[in-house]
Amino acid sequence: MKFMIVFWGAFLFFFCVPFPIFIYMMTEEVITGPRNSLAVSYGFLGLSLLIWGYILVFFINTLFIKTFKQRSTIHSILRNGIPRDAKVMRYQLLKYSPKTNMNAIQIVLSFPNLRNTQIEHEMMFHDSKPQEKRFDVGNHVKVLLNPNVSQEPYFILNDQKVGFNASGMMLRIVFIVLLIAYIIGLYTYFYRRESFDFGWQFLTFMHPIIFSGVMTLIYVLVFQLIVGKFFKNKNEERILFAGRNTEAHILSVSETGVIINDQPQIMFQVSFKDFRGNEHIATYKKIVSLLNLSSVPKKGTIEIMYDENDPKKMMIPKMF
Repeated sequence: MKFMIVFWGAFLFFFCVPFPIFIYMMTEEVITGPRNSLAVSYGFLGLSLLIWGYILVFFINTLFIKTFKQRSTIHSILRNGIPRDAKVMRYQLLKYSPKTNMNAIQIVLSFPNLRNTQIEHEMMFHDSKPQEKRFDVGNHVKVLLNPNVSQEPYFILNDQKVGFNASGMMLRIVFIVLLIAYIIGLYTYFYRRESFDFGWQFLTFMHPIIFSGVMTLIYVLVFQLIVGKFFKNKNEERILFAGRNTEAHILSVSETGVIINDQPQIMFQVSFKDFRGNEHIATYKKIVSLLNLSSVPKKGTIEIMYDENDPKKMMIPKMF
């Protein structure tokens, strides 16, 4: 995992920093006069400032603001969270650190959600007291649910500690400082090198001031798309923690044609009655492992969870 992070970090750094500058230097024609009109040049300058401003805000928000907001939310849950008794259904040791005597573990907990519907949820964390074996299968632990499902996390352990990783925060600060220094250096260097008393009229779209920002922006947008679409479905998690369950009749099951990691996406169309007695027809798409494809039900009933305020939003919590 660390290798992949380092690899993609180096890949991103190369194509966003030295690559645009190298291409520009190799193909640049020496021109001592203006390359564009004053209006076009200032348009490019404004575009570059917008791009770099968005990138800077994105990283500051991702690395700092979201972290502080999550810390504040955890403190709020510790004060006002709704207590639940959770049972450990599965336990997996991921890594043991002899220096700190801590286990990195992955467990599945079963507990009632905000609507008292029994759910299962997987979580990973560091167990600071592995000798107590608190998370062995069958044991019960206390959790606190977040009454505000518009904020993450949706639940925490009752005795969860809140703190910052000092070295991690320092690395984030160093990264932001280097990013700001790079942006300032980019504008300063090329202005002194190419302005020739014509101001910013040397700017073109392929100039490193703009193109380096465009390349970085593309990676930022791709990252947001991947994380939002494949790694975390917030809508499903909200339904899991605040939704109601019911039995639904399967109307149809079909493949959508979408394949992710050689695994097909399946679409379910179901009909069900909500807790008010109203009938609804809804669809749900899910990536299903090839190993479990034969066990996908084609007819009959299936347990679903739905949003009581918008029953069209539903999910199948237990997938075969």
